[in-house]
Amino acid sequence: MPSQVGSGRFRSMSVGEWLDATFTMYRRNFVLIASISAVVQIPYALVTWLLFELTGVATFVRSPFTSLGTQTITPAQAQQLLNSYLGVLAVSIGLLLISLLVVVPLGEAATTRAVSDRYLDRPSSLLSAYRAAWGRLRSLIAMILILILAYGGSFAVVIAVAALLGAVGAGGLGALLAVLAFLALIPVLIMVYVRTVVAVPAIVLERVSGWGGLKRSWQLISGRFWPTLGRMALLAIITAIISSVIGAIFEIPGSALDPNNTFVFDQVASAISAVFIAPVTYIGVTLLYYDIRIRKEGFDIEMLARSL
Repeated sequence: MPSQVGSGRFRSMSVGEWLDATFTMYRRNFVLIASISAVVQIPYALVTWLLFELTGVATFVRSPFTSLGTQTITPAQAQQLLNSYLGVLAVSIGLLLISLLVVVPLGEAATTRAVSDRYLDRPSSLLSAYRAAWGRLRSLIAMILILILAYGGSFAVVIAVAALLGAVGAGGLGALLAVLAFLALIPVLIMVYVRTVVAVPAIVLERVSGWGGLKRSWQLISGRFWPTLGRMALLAIITAIISSVIGAIFEIPGSALDPNNTFVFDQVASAISAVFIAPVTYIGVTLLYYDIRIRKEGFDIEMLARSL
């Protein structure tokens, strides 16, 4: 991106310059970036729709109590409803794992590679982006599992303490402590997210392990926590607004035309948002990674290009 080069070296970007560079990168490379996202998101959306239809999840989501009628629920009907809930839960968890461990990391890693190449004025393509992403998938999955264990472990400890207090007869105290602990966890989890936000670029571009990417991100964000938090919050607000507009464009007319298929229109809106809006965040994170390296390590374009 020529606007970030001066006297043979990259220079750091202000918030406005970073946002402008993010959307400029997206606009100039729209076909490539949208194609990268579509390769994983469209098949995932189709698989989601098929599973929901074949397993009856879509029907259940539209109206979970349709089959029960208005009479008193019998034990058999209650069991049927429970089985339906368990089915929805099983399908949802399976799709969530596929998204977390395959779809999202591949899409983000491929976008990161493509954006990095274009940022450094190197040639890039759909194939080369996914070749690089596939080669780093194991490390990306390791990073995701570490974060899941960290987040999940934090909540598990809080729940275990509350359950223990309830078992010894201090249910009210346990509930109060659980609420306070959950509230205290929120800033901690936000801090972990911000400190690890550039782990994916580190894993993809520096070829480090999943744990190494987390440590590298922690090191880079050190001393840049509040500026990074502000930038990511601003980008999240912008993308959320855009996603909401896209959702409204598809959901409101769709619901008016066919109220029984609101769920389908929701899925279409989500897929479009995943293909066209999610990459904006990936671009912003990649440019943030380079901005921090320039600020803290003073790398120039030649050194950055050789490091890849």
